Amino acid sequence: MAGLSQGDAMRSPAAQRRLREARRKRHLRRRMAALVLLLAGLIGLYFAAGWAYDRWLGARAAVGSVPKASAPAVALLGNLSFKPERFLPLSDVTGDGQPERVAVGPVEGGARKVGLVTGSDRSPVLVGAPVTVPDFPLSVQDLPRARGVLVLAATLPSSGQPKPVTVAGEKALLAAGGEPNFQAWQPDPSVGLKPVNYYQLAAPAQPSEPDVIVIDKWLNVLWAYQKGVLIQTARVSTGRHVQGPKPTAGNQAQNMVTPAGRFTITNKLPGVTYYADNIPRGHPRNPLGTRWLGFSVYPGDGASVWAIHGTNEPDMIGRWVSDGCIRMLNAEVEALYDRVNEGMPVIIMSSQP
Repeated sequence: MAGLSQGDAMRSPAAQRRLREARRKRHLRRRMAALVLLLAGLIGLYFAAGWAYDRWLGARAAVGSVPKASAPAVALLGNLSFKPERFLPLSDVTGDGQPERVAVGPVEGGARKVGLVTGSDRSPVLVGAPVTVPDFPLSVQDLPRARGVLVLAATLPSSGQPKPVTVAGEKALLAAGGEPNFQAWQPDPSVGLKPVNYYQLAAPAQPSEPDVIVIDKWLNVLWAYQKGVLIQTARVSTGRHVQGPKPTAGNQAQNMVTPAGRFTITNKLPGVTYYADNIPRGHPRNPLGTRWLGFSVYPGDGASVWAIHGTNEPDMIGRWVSDGCIRMLNAEVEALYDRVNEGMPVIIMSSQP
């Protein structure tokens, strides 16, 4: 019989049938096992192909080959919610033996985020919350009263470049805005970047005299000291002539420069009348405000031309807009008035770089 060996032919018909049935079942099991292996291989290939496809899509997204709309809006780094553009180095703020840094984000809509971070640049850890600041130069500075301060160097709005003018036949420069305006943050291990008063931290650590008023007409700031201790910091406004001749009896009517030098408070009054418009002292419209601390600039002026005084234009504090006097907010000049006496020296200078 076809398919039977010689030994099979010697068996009885019944035995041969059983042998053929056993062989058929063995062949069937082998075919089933092969089919199972084939199906398993196909399933494995299917999942492998899907994994490879996902990796391919991820690689395309990483290099920007997919539309930006389908990519995340912000790429996270460490626990930051913004991707740093650069880092500014600091000293060890947290006390862990490792220096911290300020992470500076990219400009978006005219502003950027900054934050105090620890850890590596590849996996920074944010301390506290980030701060949103306008797009002006940032640096870490050592100020006279604090080290490692984050400083934002902004400028106030301007109407153009300073204009060359003539004062009594001498050259002068009329301001057109653009005054420096600083903000500062102290790195803090618990809250991150803590806002601080830049102008207070910028005050000289030790004044040239123990009891003195110091005015920086580039920064537009006043510092008052008693017994060498800083007792008041206030923003001020100074002369609209940022450069010009020394004030004299002959040019004082035209000269709007705030004089530089050492002077003395010799005329302390609780407000004065504004005679140009006959506005009495204490009146809300009086441009000289509520206090007058006059100082003499040249012999015979009677400390009645230049003074530290208040203002009826609080929004102009910090600007180069006065006729040469030093303007303060009324509340702040009142506080200064109560702290100083006649004979107090006044030093006016400019720290312009």
